[in-house]
Amino acid sequence: MLLSRLVSTCMRIAFTVTVAGHLVTASHFVCRFTSQDKYLHTNCLAALANMSSEFTNLNSFVAQKVVHLYSQLCKRHSRLVDQIRASAMMSQDQSQLAEGSELQDLSVLEEVLRMVLEVINSTLTSHLQHNPHLVYSILYNREQFAMFRAHPTFQDILQNIDTVLNYFSTRLEPLGTNPSSKDVLQTIKDAGMTFKKDKLKKFPELKFKYVEEESPEEFFIPYVWSLVYHCSNLYFNPTRILLFSLNTGTAEPTVAGKTG
Repeated sequence: MLLSRLVSTCMRIAFTVTVAGHLVTASHFVCRFTSQDKYLHTNCLAALANMSSEFTNLNSFVAQKVVHLYSQLCKRHSRLVDQIRASAMMSQDQSQLAEGSELQDLSVLEEVLRMVLEVINSTLTSHLQHNPHLVYSILYNREQFAMFRAHPTFQDILQNIDTVLNYFSTRLEPLGTNPSSKDVLQTIKDAGMTFKKDKLKKFPELKFKYVEEESPEEFFIPYVWSLVYHCSNLYFNPTRILLFSLNTGTAEPTVAGKTG
């Protein structure tokens, strides 16, 4: 019995560390996100998506990291939209060049945003009652979810999150305007026991598989050398670097495909 509990505890710790590690990695690169970072983000998120239907009892740190990643991507999205609008004011040649790159970045960013929302939705539809910290984090950052409510890329999946927000917001109203975090969390736990999952729209189960490119070295070799250049504290003459761009660091191969 003791051994069984010890194994279970070790597995849960390993699981939490794995999830947190993927979230931290994805969050680290958001500030300089471009379409060339798609490979890293989609693979981190694909791994999380494959596990998301089994997420139970996520602790507060992991729950906050999930929502924080989404918030970072939302801010990056707003900045990118502003840049595209500014590019439209340039001369025609400059505008076309800038907008082409920025529109590609925007398309990839929206794909990554969609994946984060799918991870959150999958967790809520599968184990809402067992993830009060995630519900707490979503409630705390509800304004971030409202900004894409009418966006066609996210509208369907945000309906489920809105349903959760409205349900728990109503249950929290009796606590007044300045409840303690302890009272809020306990109310979420109690209200979660009576939440009916049939209120949420069913989506296909998330399943991603890694599809290796014919020439994966075209991504990995420049990427590894860019890490060496930026992180090793070894000196390389930047004028002689041809393998990767000093600005973005890597080339982008196509990655994980979603299956049914």
